[in-house]
Amino acid sequence: MVKYEREPKEIRIAVPNGNYEVTLEITAQLDAIYTVYCQNRRFVAVDREISAGETQRLTFVVNVCDYIRRDAAYTVDSIQIYIVCDRELSVVPAYVPVNVPTLYIIGDSTVTDQPAEYPYDPERTYCGWGQVLPMFLDNQIAVSNHSESGATTKEVFGLHFETLRRKLRPNDYLMIEFGHNDQKDPELDAFGGYERYLRWFVDHARRRAVRTILNAPINRIIFDDNGKILNLLGEYRDAVKYVSEWGHVPFIDLWTATTDFFEPLGLYTAKKYFRHDGESQDYTHTNDLGGTIVAKLWASMAAKAEIRGLSEHILTERLAIGEIRVDPDAPKESNAEEFVRLKSIGLGTVPADLDADISHL
Repeated sequence: MVKYEREPKEIRIAVPNGNYEVTLEITAQLDAIYTVYCQNRRFVAVDREISAGETQRLTFVVNVCDYIRRDAAYTVDSIQIYIVCDRELSVVPAYVPVNVPTLYIIGDSTVTDQPAEYPYDPERTYCGWGQVLPMFLDNQIAVSNHSESGATTKEVFGLHFETLRRKLRPNDYLMIEFGHNDQKDPELDAFGGYERYLRWFVDHARRRAVRTILNAPINRIIFDDNGKILNLLGEYRDAVKYVSEWGHVPFIDLWTATTDFFEPLGLYTAKKYFRHDGESQDYTHTNDLGGTIVAKLWASMAAKAEIRGLSEHILTERLAIGEIRVDPDAPKESNAEEFVRLKSIGLGTVPADLDADISHL
């Protein structure tokens, strides 16, 4: 991904809540590379090349929707478009309302829409994989991301979901991914409160003819001395699978997918896909590079799962992940001490055998 120096060019178009097909006519005076986001930095197009004097047409679907953050209601009354480019571009927008299903997402910081700072560096920017999904869906599905940093199933169950509930329509989708914060609450152990709230979401969606998709949480990249990623969320993965079988709804196993993808890379390489700023390193939250990979993993599994009305709208030709070179001379690193830090800030419900294995650190 390209680094950008300039702040984005912003376009706002006043509209009521709903789904809209937006078309941008983009003209360049000089050869350039540009990226387009919509709403709360949902990815539309990344690092597109345009030649001097060329005009490109870019069409995509935007969901405009009010939302809740920390029990505060926010009104959204416009299509919001952001064009990032270090050279001048002429942009002419047009839009029409469209009647397409909406993929509503609820979850935590690993899937939410994350902002960026400028000058922009893709490795130093937080990115929830849900905000990348629009790039891998065609214009017959809109994405509305209601995930929130720090959220648990219990917190979203209240006012947050009540606001979203009024937006749900038959044949929409409700996609769910929690676990990272639930794990810090003793009342939300995997086969206790966590499972009960997941069941409630599935049941409520079914009563409104909304199709649920359950995702296992992505794994943290905390490696032991043998180069294996610690099993910090495996029990939550099992609970999600159990509820999906109980409710007969699709299960996307992001826990296994992210473990299998990042573990062979080793910590030295894997951490490049998680947010870092040169001084501190995050092992839970992906950056824009990692968020894109996780979104591709999700889309690949969802396409194979043959989810009715959704899988056929996944742009599988965009899902290839290029070869990632692992330096054979890279130092063998372990960050198991990060588990101790996580426990100090509230990580509570972890497998007892794991706790015993590394509690000496």
